[in-house]
Amino acid sequence: MMLKKSITLIVACLCLCLSAGADTGKVLILYTSDMHDYIKPGPDNLGGLPYVAGHVASVRETRDDILLFDGGDVMEKGDMVSFTTQSRIMYEAMKKIGYTAGAVGNHDLTYGLDHLRACSELSGMDHLCLNYYDESGTPYFPASKIYEVNGAKVGVIGLTTIKGGSFLDLPECGNRVAAEAARLKQEGAHLVVVIAHVGSSDLAKLAPLAPEVDLFFGGHNHEVLKEPRPVPETGALILMAGQYACYVVHMEVTLDLDAKRILDRQMALVAMEQDKISLDKDMMAWVHEEELKYCPEASEVVGSSNTDILPNRMARVAAEALKRQSGADAAFCHPGQIMRSSLPAGDIDANLLFRTGGQRGSEVVQTELTGEQIQAYLGGLAQERKGQTEWAGFRAEIRYNRKADQWTAATDLEPSKRYKVVLPKLEWDSRLKCLQEKVPSLAGLGEPSTLELTFTRALVAYVKDVTAQGKTLDAHLVTLQ
Repeated sequence: MMLKKSITLIVACLCLCLSAGADTGKVLILYTSDMHDYIKPGPDNLGGLPYVAGHVASVRETRDDILLFDGGDVMEKGDMVSFTTQSRIMYEAMKKIGYTAGAVGNHDLTYGLDHLRACSELSGMDHLCLNYYDESGTPYFPASKIYEVNGAKVGVIGLTTIKGGSFLDLPECGNRVAAEAARLKQEGAHLVVVIAHVGSSDLAKLAPLAPEVDLFFGGHNHEVLKEPRPVPETGALILMAGQYACYVVHMEVTLDLDAKRILDRQMALVAMEQDKISLDKDMMAWVHEEELKYCPEASEVVGSSNTDILPNRMARVAAEALKRQSGADAAFCHPGQIMRSSLPAGDIDANLLFRTGGQRGSEVVQTELTGEQIQAYLGGLAQERKGQTEWAGFRAEIRYNRKADQWTAATDLEPSKRYKVVLPKLEWDSRLKCLQEKVPSLAGLGEPSTLELTFTRALVAYVKDVTAQGKTLDAHLVTLQ
């Protein structure tokens, strides 16, 4: 045992001696992912692109060896000004920050490929994607690029969600990544990294297939890794940066440029804590100006809550708000399909209400249903495991008959009477309309009419009414039990 330890120590010393005379270089990679239109600072002391901008600027004051990457899903879910500009403001902000390259996320295709390409131009960064291509096999974006930083050459490969089809399945994607990594090494890359809109579990399966990749920066599942996850088969590391511009990953790599190998790797996960991170005041002012230009109502404070309100409870409030503001007899709001986030405690402005479900509830439709059809919809959701919606305008109970293995709903509605019903269009398309083939009494429903009302406008008006009564929203919720 002593002899084995001595040999190991001698080998380590020899490596250090050889490295001491080698031409070395350092690269600091900064990384974000899944920012999802969250351009404004949140109310929970964490996140916001003006803080990412301030942090990156402060790091650049002391170093000139930085590459800044993003893992995709820049679009959807977040702030009203981002939604109103179809996420263009996010990419303009990323140009101001100085991003080097980004992966393509599935949400980044929300407005189509041409829109993403236009946003890519706005961002000033390279979008890289090896596994997204047309029917002829032509990639929509470059697969990779080599970036040189103070003599160190870093080969970067982009990946999007691995889900089959044009995105490729896992084995084929791994083989292509391996071939691309080998090519980058042949072209002189000292370090090969992957920026991927792919979760850590899939990356752990992919990494052994591409042994020449040194670092995998992942995304898609919003996972936060405080420490890098090693890949036992290859020694590569997997890193994840969470969501909503709340974290920036730092990965510093020291390279032996002659041998093209890594001498040292140091990782840190830096939280964008607003009381600790320097704010980019110019960017914050610019965001405020853009908000005033595109959606001046966003920052209007309309009420308050003493506690956080969870998405399912906010869906209940939304159903009440949609019913009241539309003048309909009943309303639905499906938490799993429409709601994006909770409403935090504190002052409530229109933008925070929008964050809860305004993007998915941006279109509202009205239809007519009989009491029997409303019961069938509620029972059908349970029977088909589509999650349960929240409702307003009637009382209902969802029941399960174990012997018949059947879910049904009982309401206080008259079965044959026709009721005006409002709901988000997305719920109509993905739930009520889809159940027509499964539930006979829902068959043959005509197309609904589109209302000018939106989820956010309805909620703003409703919360204002609650506030005018001298109540906080959480206190009012008790009356909706």
